Amino acid sequence: MSRLSKTVVHYYVHLFVLCLFTIGVVCSKFLMSMGILIGILNLIFEGNYIAYFSNIRSNKFFIAVSVFYVLHLLGMFWTSDLLSGLDDLKSKATLVLVPFIVIARPLVLRKSYKQIVLIFLISMFITSLINFIVYHFFESAFDFKDARDMSLFNSHIRYAVMVAFTLPLLYDLYLDSKKIRFFLFFMGIWFLFYTFSSQVLTGVISIAAIGVALILYPLLRHKKYMSFMLFISSGLIICSLIYVGLKSNISYEKPPKVDVESVAKAWQKRSDLAYNGKDARSQELKYTLARFLDSKKYPNSGIGVNSLSTEEVIAIEQGMAHTSEMQGGFMGRIEGLRYQLSHMSDPNGHSLLQRFEAWKVGWSIYLDNPLKGVGTGDLNNAFKSKYAALDTKLTEKNQIRAHNTFLTSAITFGFFGLITFLYLLFASVRVQLYNHNMSGFIFWTIMFVTFFFEDTLETQTGLTLFAFFLALFSLQIPRPSMD
Repeated sequence: MSRLSKTVVHYYVHLFVLCLFTIGVVCSKFLMSMGILIGILNLIFEGNYIAYFSNIRSNKFFIAVSVFYVLHLLGMFWTSDLLSGLDDLKSKATLVLVPFIVIARPLVLRKSYKQIVLIFLISMFITSLINFIVYHFFESAFDFKDARDMSLFNSHIRYAVMVAFTLPLLYDLYLDSKKIRFFLFFMGIWFLFYTFSSQVLTGVISIAAIGVALILYPLLRHKKYMSFMLFISSGLIICSLIYVGLKSNISYEKPPKVDVESVAKAWQKRSDLAYNGKDARSQELKYTLARFLDSKKYPNSGIGVNSLSTEEVIAIEQGMAHTSEMQGGFMGRIEGLRYQLSHMSDPNGHSLLQRFEAWKVGWSIYLDNPLKGVGTGDLNNAFKSKYAALDTKLTEKNQIRAHNTFLTSAITFGFFGLITFLYLLFASVRVQLYNHNMSGFIFWTIMFVTFFFEDTLETQTGLTLFAFFLALFSLQIPRPSMD
């Protein structure tokens, strides 16, 4: 085989590997692992090591992510759980291996980039259709508690982020794919509909982050820093007002006045769940019932319970505390958040309140180890001990970790760990701005925003998603004229 033929073969094997990553992050951990294995072997057999070294040495994103991984290696020197530390090193290796594969052999054809993006979009389209159809037409075969269980192939949080990210990718293809523009436009409408019907608030926030990115990108590109700061300040004020609005006009802690005896008696005739027990979301059912009756303007008595339809009884059993939650969609999710904020004395079963508790516990752990942190692999033990020390109200199954990537970095490696993580983030965004890459900047913005309430880099899917797309967008994306 001639040298040219070998180069072509390795190029298409490399392209196949990148496609494995795009499908894998959507629906298969196995494909993500296979992508790493085949990708490394392909580079080894091709053997163009001087070019690989030159490519990764000049890539600022790869340097930054490597520094962050080295910090994990150093964190092993003060860990107290060696096995967990080694396991963490193994999983975090994705942060380096995936970018190495992507960057060592950059794409040179626009059509190759389009193929990767199109495969990702088609994977998202097919899986979202399956999710929607199964949830709405085959619900009896699955134990669905609410619309957020619609995600069958992935974490609903990670999947919601990917659904939102399809929108800028669709636009990118729309600009130079005239033959399939109608199909791309239809997909965009579908993904918007799916985001709001799935009721995953992270998805809505991710779409809002896209809007923010579209405003910030030209400001940063043209170095209008005063306008940038004004916009950020306005955004923080708006977020504060939204929080205040969610907490307004709600009665805290105490449910409406209830005729307990008649309600309990009537409820037991309508449902198999105990009146003094828990609903499907592990909330006190009697409070869920009281708030639901109040939202219907029914009396909190046996008469009110008897006025409920069978569908409404089922909704209460599932944990819906307001009639609007039955309608699904974004407003139903908002009402669910309002319910949580009105019952802050018991965070169990409430995703938002559990995060509040985890942030409080995580901050306490950080203050115990502000300089060097707890070390690689000690995160679980640190949270377990601190939850016990603070006598948390969370039950053991609800004692989650930080769910904040910034806080997780600070807890694990201390102040300098947080600085290193911020260096990684800002090095990667500088690359997007330098390359004039709007899609990359949007992806970075989505990641940055969701890092505030998710431990994205603590799962294989999250690691691969972050590492793959930021590595891909750290390259000069080929333009149509380069084909």
